[in-house]
Amino acid sequence: MPPAQEGKSRVGFEFFFTGRQALDQNPYRTESKPYAVFGLLGERTISTHLGEARIFVNFENLTNVRQSRYDPLLLPARGQGGRWATDAWTELQSVTVNGGARIAFRHR
Repeated sequence: MPPAQEGKSRVGFEFFFTGRQALDQNPYRTESKPYAVFGLLGERTISTHLGEARIFVNFENLTNVRQSRYDPLLLPARGQGGRWATDAWTELQSVTVNGGARIAFRHR
């Protein structure tokens, strides 16, 4: 295994905090709950016969915050304009993981 090289890997961390928010036309609450969302990104650069490849993986919402954990998303009856759902005030998806690769091709 070759020795580790400086600058070949990187890690990023993100943190978002949202405090209480006033909610309009929400039958379940007049004020949202405060919440925090964390994310993590890792990237590794490797040399290939095509050029430099950057492989990455991204983890979002590691705190697993979801609005449906607090209240239903569906209204008990149709709201204004015939809508059936409340307005979103926090994350609607659970933990999300995605990844990919970027390749910088060598010029010959």
